[in-house]
Amino acid sequence: MSLTPVPAEDPGTWRCLLQRDGAQVPGGDGAGKGETAAARVGAVFEALEHHLSHEIPWADAVTLRSPHEVAAGLLAHDAGLALLAEGPDTPLACLTYRSARDERELAVPAFFSNPQYLSQPQDHRSALGDGYDYRRVGRYSLTSGWAAGTTTAEAMVHAINEIIERDAMSLLLIRQFLHLAPPPLKVLDTTTLPAELARLHEAVQRRIGGPVFLLEMTTDLGVPACWAYHPAPPGQAARVRGCGASLSRHHAIERALTELIQLHSAQSLPGKPATPVHTTPYPSLHRCYLADFSSRLATAEQVPFTDEPVPATPEGHQEALLDRLTALGLTAWVWKRYESDHAVVLNVHIPGLERFLVVTDGQLVLPGPRGHATRTETAN
Repeated sequence: MSLTPVPAEDPGTWRCLLQRDGAQVPGGDGAGKGETAAARVGAVFEALEHHLSHEIPWADAVTLRSPHEVAAGLLAHDAGLALLAEGPDTPLACLTYRSARDERELAVPAFFSNPQYLSQPQDHRSALGDGYDYRRVGRYSLTSGWAAGTTTAEAMVHAINEIIERDAMSLLLIRQFLHLAPPPLKVLDTTTLPAELARLHEAVQRRIGGPVFLLEMTTDLGVPACWAYHPAPPGQAARVRGCGASLSRHHAIERALTELIQLHSAQSLPGKPATPVHTTPYPSLHRCYLADFSSRLATAEQVPFTDEPVPATPEGHQEALLDRLTALGLTAWVWKRYESDHAVVLNVHIPGLERFLVVTDGQLVLPGPRGHATRTETAN
């Protein structure tokens, strides 16, 4: 295992590469952010998460299900999975998830939160009995809800917060760029930030050499969510961004700011091959891809920083998050990839919450029912 700073700043970013017999293990590349100690630990856990989510023993893990039956159940609320009802009823590989609060089970297509499954050769999938044609639904695949922790509760909190964060990002994009009458953007008044966050905000702006706006994007779930927005050059997508969600607004903002540093630092690393942008012919979706909030800042509503007491333990956080989901009729379903006395890696799926943010990768996707309801709601 190697740990290196990217660069050596505090707060900053650290990179971890997992190795076996002198060679990097598949997917074993992770980054951590924040103060040095936390960033180093975070990098190790993310590298472990990436490796184990990349190297899944598919033959032992998957079960075959009818795509029409899958799409007719709880998963009909997910835009990509609802499309399964319109295609051939060819069996496809699923993973068996369990409710976070009882013994119920739910079959979730393996591709949905595992893009690497789609990268498997067709003959590998066929050997599993999966002959489904993923060309229409594959663009909805997203590594969402994966998390690692020292305990199940810790990993669950990370995973649920990530899903809530991405739901909030999706709804913000929909409200601002697909809404029939876009409501005013909400921006946190940085003069009201606690001293520690104010210092971090200033440090981030110095580091990236430009302004950072803290977009307030908390949804009806009531879990504080923030988007640290740095305007991109005209015509370019705002890809250097940071987002966070947590019962603690302080932590949500800290996560958003340190993630912005992480993505800014990552620009110095060897880049991944550019992916095609499919949204260009569709102006509304292309605005979502660009995520350019600049023109909305002048009329934005300034909101003060507020926070509330939060549970003191990961178990308390988990129960509070599950309570908020239950109040809206939502269920967190869990698939454990790995568990030991010292580490847990798992994936969580919450049917009904939005994953439309994949549009910012240039994918031609549409919102699900939750996003459509947001798009047509009455603006305040």
